[in-house]
Amino acid sequence: MQGSKILIVDDSDVARTRLKEDLSDAGAVVQTVASARDALALLPRWPADLVVSGLQWEVGSMALCAGIRAAERPPAFMMLSPRLEAPAPGDKDLYAPRHVEGAALSAAVVRAHEALMLSAARPPQAPFLAPDVVRFHGMLGCGADMRVLIERLVRAARVDGPVLLSGPSGTGKELAARAIHGESARRDGPFVAVNCGGVPESLWESEFFGYTAGAFSGANRSREGLFAAAHGGTLFLDEIGEMPLRAQAKLLRVLEGGWMRPVGAVREHQVDVRIVAATHRNLALAVEQGRFRDDLLYRLDVLAVSLPGLAGRCDDITVLARHFLHACRADMGSAVDGFETEALCLLHGYAFPGNVRELRNIIQSAAVFARGPRIGALDLPERVRRPGGRGQGASACAALPEPAGTGDLVTLEERKRAYVREVLRRVRGNKRAAARILGIERRTLYRWLTPS
Repeated sequence: MQGSKILIVDDSDVARTRLKEDLSDAGAVVQTVASARDALALLPRWPADLVVSGLQWEVGSMALCAGIRAAERPPAFMMLSPRLEAPAPGDKDLYAPRHVEGAALSAAVVRAHEALMLSAARPPQAPFLAPDVVRFHGMLGCGADMRVLIERLVRAARVDGPVLLSGPSGTGKELAARAIHGESARRDGPFVAVNCGGVPESLWESEFFGYTAGAFSGANRSREGLFAAAHGGTLFLDEIGEMPLRAQAKLLRVLEGGWMRPVGAVREHQVDVRIVAATHRNLALAVEQGRFRDDLLYRLDVLAVSLPGLAGRCDDITVLARHFLHACRADMGSAVDGFETEALCLLHGYAFPGNVRELRNIIQSAAVFARGPRIGALDLPERVRRPGGRGQGASACAALPEPAGTGDLVTLEERKRAYVREVLRRVRGNKRAAARILGIERRTLYRWLTPS
């Protein structure tokens, strides 16, 4: 307890003073505030080891707990509950009965602190990632689509043949290609990446196959090409649908026997290269239109892996958003440490035509221009906030639910259930995503939705 930083949040002056005195006597460094808003404003400047909330759960502690859980390095959370059982967000949160006072209360807080120290001794996890989040060679997610994708990438990596990655732009095809290389027997060899659309047709042959000295004007010395540079490893051909037809015929020759001839050379020689190609185009349609060779497509489309768009990965949006925000804090020195619930709802409702790349750019922009310590709805780009930004056409920035009429009053319990139902609606019924946004366990979500 000696030197530990504890933040007490209670709207009672007497309770705050009494608990501060007891914990200070035990050797803790204590700060006190009267509201959840003040606590969330203080924590970025004064990172506590433990937050003790005496606020009513429905009024203040729910918002406080959600804000703490969204933080980059969340402190332990302890609630002083008026019930025998904690109404707070799950078994992992610590609590004590509200009627306990004096030495008994400070002893309960000391026990909570000891539990924190025990958990700190366990193997560390990235604080912004939940236990079910999977990391795989720079890829990140927790939904079923991501787990299926990782399984297919691992299986493709075990077979030393060409792989064709397809999917919309911005879905992380280069990361997937690097994952295949990293899981394969070629992992210790080179990984060479090239965007086929960025190589002029006139330079394609010399760029990929290299050339000998004197092969053309200005070729004063020999230069190896990309195939030679990738010998023993993997050559990633991004946007292969942009490759000229003449170059496709030469690529087919390499795929069939590993034979290539540098520009100006007399003889062919073999290279040992695995090809991983990627495209956002429909190559079968390109074959019908005469823009892609059918024999090359058949040669590539043996180990085919499709990457899903972000709009269909609802479970992963919050995880990726927090990951990119964490990266912004490290790379750009941003002080923003989380998201308001409304901002997460807007992100879950957006169609993401640019997929993961677009989400990363949105978070970087919001982190730079954020008006407060957390990214709010108004910090997101206008295209995310405007009606029609949702994949299904509903307004993404409609107000959160209000009572039925101006003169109607509802209980806090009814308001809480209405709020949870609205979050569920915005994430299209995905309970895992709703629980992540609200900062609660799924079983707690079910309990909130069930009338008592």
